[in-house]
Amino acid sequence: MNKKLGLVARKIGMTRMVDPDGQMIPVTLLQVEPQKVVKLLTEERDGYTAVQIGYYEKPERLLSRPDLHRLRKSQIDKNFARFKEFRLDKPAEGVEIGAEMNIESLDGITAVDVTGITKGRGFQGSVKRWKTKCGRMSHGSRYHRRPGSLGTRTTPGRVFKGKPVPGHFGCAQRTLLNLTVLDLDKKNNVVALKGSVPGHNEGFVILKPSLKLKTKKHNG
Repeated sequence: MNKKLGLVARKIGMTRMVDPDGQMIPVTLLQVEPQKVVKLLTEERDGYTAVQIGYYEKPERLLSRPDLHRLRKSQIDKNFARFKEFRLDKPAEGVEIGAEMNIESLDGITAVDVTGITKGRGFQGSVKRWKTKCGRMSHGSRYHRRPGSLGTRTTPGRVFKGKPVPGHFGCAQRTLLNLTVLDLDKKNNVVALKGSVPGHNEGFVILKPSLKLKTKKHNG
């Protein structure tokens, strides 16, 4: 599998496994979605090299006309509603339009990098958003979880950028590196990873082979 070519998976939820030493391991289950290569981008035509993957099938009547047209133009018989591009340094060998991407691409991979969108927490205070210190909880302090003084005064007369103040929290793209692959269920297209991954259940994430660890078959 190309190091920069990933897979799209759906987060099922979390469970736990027992290692040979009897220790409980937190595990996240990801189901690899049915997906195909729908477009190959080249340096000469598009200005960069990439592979475009289509996933998340919908009824044909719910697709936009441009998406339906380009799928049929590429002779893709699936009704994909979402697309993801993976940029490459050079054209991927053996990858053609219509090629199916599946869980078998992870054979021999011991660790992956997972990219997803974190859960949205809405408007939060500075304590939860930035982990700032709380004030005294005693009666009458009037300073418990407030952000505190911003210290502008006349000079400089403004609030410096990056000040940990209340605001929108979550809904940001985050990547976790070197998550250990504990098991591959090829029958159900499910990957078991050690630890947690960004996002809520039923959300989509991107799996890529880790660039920091050697790829060898996992025996656990």
